[in-house]
Amino acid sequence: MLRGELTALRPFRASDLPIMRDWYRDPATARTWAQPPIVSDTAFEADLNGRFARFGESGYFAIENLDGELIGRADFEHLDPVDRTAEVMIVIGDPGSRGKGAGSDAMRVLLSYLFRDRQAEHVWLTVLAWNEPAIRSYEKIGFIREGRLIEDVWLDGKADDQLVMGILRHEFEAKWPSTPQDA
Repeated sequence: MLRGELTALRPFRASDLPIMRDWYRDPATARTWAQPPIVSDTAFEADLNGRFARFGESGYFAIENLDGELIGRADFEHLDPVDRTAEVMIVIGDPGSRGKGAGSDAMRVLLSYLFRDRQAEHVWLTVLAWNEPAIRSYEKIGFIREGRLIEDVWLDGKADDQLVMGILRHEFEAKWPSTPQDA
């Protein structure tokens, strides 16, 4: 388990699946990632014993609050040991946990793991260009805008842009010299 000040990251459990299904059925939550349905119900079961159980070039974490309640998920994919890059994704599925710092805390914990334990040098993400709360959260952590993918995602009957944002290890370590899990 990886711990932050407000959250902990842990492997997924079977008991998480019904909660996750509800998140992805919620149009407001699903819209920030893709048009619903994102994942079929049966795919979650396959993921639990498949990709959610491995932490090699990809890793998938449940985000818990300090009370041990599942509030979201944080993932990394395409961890390249030669180029030392990885892509990250996060969603706070519990509406009551949004806007309170949990997503930023969980992202800091994930970045600390990737930079300090997995030797990544550059971590990047994409975010829908209209998702200002997420963009502000990423910028608060230290991500910078690296590019724009024009009309890259089809949502609600129209094409939307995505921003590419990234952070380098030395930038992260300068801003966040230690995290609770490092202490």
